[in-house]
Amino acid sequence: MRHLFALLTFIGMFSWGYCFTPVHGQETQENETSIAATAKSESDSPLKKEFLLTDRPLEIWTFIDDYRIIPGKTLHLTVQVLWMLGITVNLEGLADVDLSPFVIEGIIISERQIFDNMHDFAVVTYALSLPPNMKEGIYSIPSFKLSYINTVDSKEGAASSAPIAVKKMPILVEGKIDKDVICIGDRIRYTLTIRYENDIKLLWDTLDKIQFPPFEVLKKESSTQTEGGLTKTVIDYTLATYELGGKERNPEIPEVSVLYYKEPDSQSAASRGNDSSLVTKEAHTTPIPILINTLLKSVDVPLEGLKGPVPYSKEHVFFYGYMPFGGGILLLLLFGMLTIRASMQKQAEKKPITTAITPHIALEELKAVMLKLEYTDNDALNKENAQLAGKALRTYLGAFTGISDELAQSLTTSCFFENNGQNKLSEDATTVARESFRLLDSLIFGKQIHKETFKKTRDSLEDVVRLTGINK
Repeated sequence: MRHLFALLTFIGMFSWGYCFTPVHGQETQENETSIAATAKSESDSPLKKEFLLTDRPLEIWTFIDDYRIIPGKTLHLTVQVLWMLGITVNLEGLADVDLSPFVIEGIIISERQIFDNMHDFAVVTYALSLPPNMKEGIYSIPSFKLSYINTVDSKEGAASSAPIAVKKMPILVEGKIDKDVICIGDRIRYTLTIRYENDIKLLWDTLDKIQFPPFEVLKKESSTQTEGGLTKTVIDYTLATYELGGKERNPEIPEVSVLYYKEPDSQSAASRGNDSSLVTKEAHTTPIPILINTLLKSVDVPLEGLKGPVPYSKEHVFFYGYMPFGGGILLLLLFGMLTIRASMQKQAEKKPITTAITPHIALEELKAVMLKLEYTDNDALNKENAQLAGKALRTYLGAFTGISDELAQSLTTSCFFENNGQNKLSEDATTVARESFRLLDSLIFGKQIHKETFKKTRDSLEDVVRLTGINK
């Protein structure tokens, strides 16, 4: 498994190595189109399709992550070193190579690994950058040598890498997506990153009108940051499509063109005078193919509903919105009224039914109590009978004069006779009633109870009944 993984890794890196365009000289006047055409022609060569290891004791393959560079951007150069068994390679010498005019920001040298039964390999990664004062143009990462010793015959040798052409540009445009396999209606986040020097001016009118047919732009956000002599603008697009691509055609996010121009410095503008004009240039991204998941069943129902909320008519909102809501409120009010009514009925049932006490009924109760008003040797029983007689007398006189029983029981003796409505009690009856209350109070609250007091109290109560005339 380890050998298989190493073989696949080397084949991938080897295929990248044949895409390089060697350029002799530090700076040339070739344009970017010629570089891309050369790289494409060499990538289709038979050497890339049919890989065969040579008999060289040491081979060096190089490739980079991007053929364009801008100040402030790091370029990664990966070096693949492959050597036969019995060969000792001076890998430490890779840390001392000169790649000027590029500056080595960092280097990572991996450990020796087994490629197959005949070869070993190692991978070295350089982080490179260009000085900020370098002018726009094509620069070459120079070739370098790596020495080795054949331990079998003690022969020494060296292998060289191929140079790589890199173009320094004042602006870099890059487009990335978060996913390339979607279903109908899925959202895609497309990030457009533009890095450019501070003297570069973008034509924002064209950027604001960018479209991505057949994708629709649902949302757009942008931000700009400036650090040193470099400005970075990031525009995030949220895209979606609602059409199937068909069997032979899948949609793709088209290339994005960014128009820009470079402001001339004061010296060049003064030398050219009025004939000086701004030259608009173009930088663009590469199209990105998107694969639509066609496992979904094709139907004739339009998918426009996925674009957002469906607007409803006023009738639909009334019958399915306001009417159920209003009905719920009415049911809640009805339930509350029924609950309150049931509670009031229960409270009414709990109230005792009071019967109006007439003077005749009160007189009968008074006479019954008078029969019990007899002296005994039990003082507690005597006091209890006196209290019953006092209560019955108040009830009778209250019913006779027209006041309620509760009021008659709560009034004092002096206040009781002030409520003599319409003077129903005669003067004699009032005097006898006052005497009856006095005698009853002496029986209830007195310390010593005498038999004669009981007799006087009973006679006084009989006089009250006689003078009120209720028995006539």
